[in-house]
Order: sequence, then structure tokens, then C-alpha cells
Amino acid sequence: MPKPLFRALLIAEFLLAIQVLFTLWSQVGGQYHLDLMYWPWKLGLSLAAASLIVAITACVATGSETAGSSLPRRVWLLGLLLAATMVLAGAVTYYYHSNEPSDEEQDTQDQPTLQQTHHHTRQEFCPRTIG
Repeated sequence: MPKPLFRALLIAEFLLAIQVLFTLWSQVGGQYHLDLMYWPWKLGLSLAAASLIVAITACVATGSETAGSSLPRRVWLLGLLLAATMVLAGAVTYYYHSNEPSDEEQDTQDQPTLQQTHHHTRQEFCPRTIG
């Protein structure tokens, strides 16, 4: 396969992997927990996982041309790193699940406090106020 086409396919796989990872993460971990999560966690873990997926694909594709049917050691190492990244994503999601705001805190924050204020309108042609 020509190198420019191979690189284009790996870029397409990277972009697809990001979409798949976010969909999987929101379905497994819950979209609410992803919404609570600090954005660098989501960005870093998803980019790391997508990069590892592409690296595994590139290693398998280039390794299958040169070697026999066995996978190179690098594929196993990248697979272990991908598994560790997914475990870390699960741990971060569990942390945000454990520390999510309770329903009572949300109810008090969402409801505006009622303050009684007296509004008086002063009429231009009349010296009195309307209360």
C-alpha cells in the first residue's frame, strides 16, 4: 500500500476512534459523569486511547508484511497501555460518580431565593408614589 494512502487511512481511523471512544465512554460511564468531568481528563484520555489504537493498527499492518503470523511484542505493549488507559478512564469516571453533587444541593442551587422588595413608582405629574 502506498505510504500517503496508508497515512490518510490512519488519520481517518484516529478521527473515528475519537468518536467511538466518546460514545462508548458516555454509554458505559454515563453522560452525566462526563459532563461533570474536568475537560483535560476527557481530552487527554481520549486522545491517548485513540493514538494507541492507531499505533496498534500501524504496527500490525507493517508487521504483517515483514513477519509471519505472530504479533510483534510492540503490539502487546501498546495493547497493555490501551487497557491501562481505559482502566484510568474508568477510575476517573468512578471518582466523579462518587463525588457528584447530591439532589439536595442541586435543588437549592437551582431555586432562586425569594426576596421581598418594595417597588415604588414615582409618577411625573403626581408627587405621590404608587406602591
